[in-house]
Amino acid sequence: MQFAPSQDDRFRVLVAAGGTGGHIFPAVAVVEQLQALTNNACDAVFMGSRDRMEHTIIPALGYRYVAMPIAGFKGLDLSTLTLPFKVLASIRIARQTIREFRPHAVVCTGAYISYPAGIAAAREGVPLIVLESNLNPGKTNARLAPHATSVVVAFAESIARYPASLRSKLHDLGNPVRAQIDQRPTTRDARAALQLDPDRPTVFVFGGSLGARTINATIAQHLSTIAEQPWQLLWQTGKGYTAPTSVPDNVRVVPFVENMGVAYAAADLVVSRSGATTIAELGIVGKPAIFIPLPSASTNEQVHNAEVCVQRNAAVLVRDADLSSSLVPSIVDLMHDETRRASMAAAMKKLGKPNAARDAATLILHESGWRGHA
Repeated sequence: MQFAPSQDDRFRVLVAAGGTGGHIFPAVAVVEQLQALTNNACDAVFMGSRDRMEHTIIPALGYRYVAMPIAGFKGLDLSTLTLPFKVLASIRIARQTIREFRPHAVVCTGAYISYPAGIAAAREGVPLIVLESNLNPGKTNARLAPHATSVVVAFAESIARYPASLRSKLHDLGNPVRAQIDQRPTTRDARAALQLDPDRPTVFVFGGSLGARTINATIAQHLSTIAEQPWQLLWQTGKGYTAPTSVPDNVRVVPFVENMGVAYAAADLVVSRSGATTIAELGIVGKPAIFIPLPSASTNEQVHNAEVCVQRNAAVLVRDADLSSSLVPSIVDLMHDETRRASMAAAMKKLGKPNAARDAATLILHESGWRGHA
């Protein structure tokens, strides 16, 4: 069935995104650009689960939110028996939302939350645009790609990971990042704002808003070595971690960094997980990195993401299992090699696609056939 939205001046988009910030915020970035490209003549409805982070984040951002009962596969237990029924119920909710909202396009960013909306879009004949932020297509996005009008990939290397029959649908536009990565602060101003020595080289270590247990444990273990270094460390621990009560003078401990743009500006080297959003942000700001892929990632996507950067000489990869023996020596080596850091920074900058959100929004408007007044 071909579903035709009503013809008026406002552009309507239905977005399925959730589970993690890596799925939610690229979608929000694209919607923000759709609003800019249409002179705010854009209405968005988001769909997601009933109990994950999108359920609170999306309404807080001011968007309408529709919850679905779908849940992820948690292994063979009683919940497995109800999973097919939850999927079917979620597809029905998505189809009903499409019929009521009459979107010009449906956008899916992956994870199980996207599946019902993607299938509903295909059945209702609405253009479907899939955003894939990792090198390898995720399980849900791989299933939705044959039904999609277009698939936006974050890495040129991703194209070879799709069937040849889908190549005409693939667009290497990068991973959308919200405009909140502030690049205005100078290095000295950024360090001062973070209560760091403005003139001292800086390493920024973080593991995400909730921290990373193994990264935190390794830094804590090697504080005496770090104390002897000529550089300083900005250590974001995450909100659930209690740092040692006594840390060296060249270590600044914060549970959370509100403005990542300032932290990036302060840093000569970034140490982090290799999530797609982090890589996209580092590509925009052009910072060398040591990546520690999350070992529990379902399809090992963080390893693949990091390996692309290593192959481009933009980053160093340290396995989670090797943190205790390798992380701090790797930091010390890089912080004593300014020439290598500069080369890595330039390579990371080449990976960056600062217009990814706007380019994806432009593609969505084109594929939808919208002819409103931009």
